[in-house]
Amino acid sequence: MNPDRPRRSLEQLGESYDETLDALRRRVEQLEAAVAQFQPDFDESAFSAAWHSDSPQERNRADNVLSSFEKTYMLLMDLVTLSVKLGRRLRAVGVDADRSPVETLRELKVLSANAEQALAVQREVRNSSQHVYIELSVSNLRRAVMLQLETSARIIQAITTWVDSLAPVQHGKQ
Repeated sequence: MNPDRPRRSLEQLGESYDETLDALRRRVEQLEAAVAQFQPDFDESAFSAAWHSDSPQERNRADNVLSSFEKTYMLLMDLVTLSVKLGRRLRAVGVDADRSPVETLRELKVLSANAEQALAVQREVRNSSQHVYIELSVSNLRRAVMLQLETSARIIQAITTWVDSLAPVQHGKQ
């Protein structure tokens, strides 16, 4: 922790957590709408055609999926991190600098091994989209998006159930 940076209060952490939950809800809806453009069942050939199209409008349809996927992943990771920070502040979680927030929630059995694996797949595709975009395959992106849509609700529910169980002081419930 940066000693020059003031520590956020429990109330501020709770507000950030609530704002992240709201942003995540909206972003998942946006991802669902972006994917719905490629029905039935997020058709890979239609998605690939848009991705590789010469038409900017078609590429924008595909880019809406990628953008929403990336932002959903980042918000999921923000939620994971904030929940662990709340847990630490409420003394429900010890500090272990060697463990990531995902590993911490997995060890606490808040997240399942499947959820941890789903987040790892999403991280890998998100990192590819950021760092080696030209090599990002439509097929890998589609699989990661489908996995994100399948697992996000369960991950969010598991985290919110756990945070809600910690204490009535968190996220604006004073």
